[in-house]
Amino acid sequence: MTELTESYYPLAVETIIFKAPAGTKAKLRQLNRNVSALLRAQVEELIQCKSTHSAFQKAEGLCGVIKGGPMNAATGRDYLKQYGPKGDH
Repeated sequence: MTELTESYYPLAVETIIFKAPAGTKAKLRQLNRNVSALLRAQVEELIQCKSTHSAFQKAEGLCGVIKGGPMNAATGRDYLKQYGPKGDH
């Protein structure tokens, strides 16, 4: 067993265990039969990601996705009036 582990993994490895909702493993297998390899790649990508984007830049694609809501509450004066009179601190 040690020989197989050493030949498959060139570096020392450690085991990480986490709980996921029922059915997660089956869904991951639809993406990639080798769930372990898929998870390793995603964890490595997460670790290597050094984003310098602002919170707005990260969430920009979510702006305006809720139907019936204001497109931009920051500029909608009528919408903002419900939050209190101007100058109220």
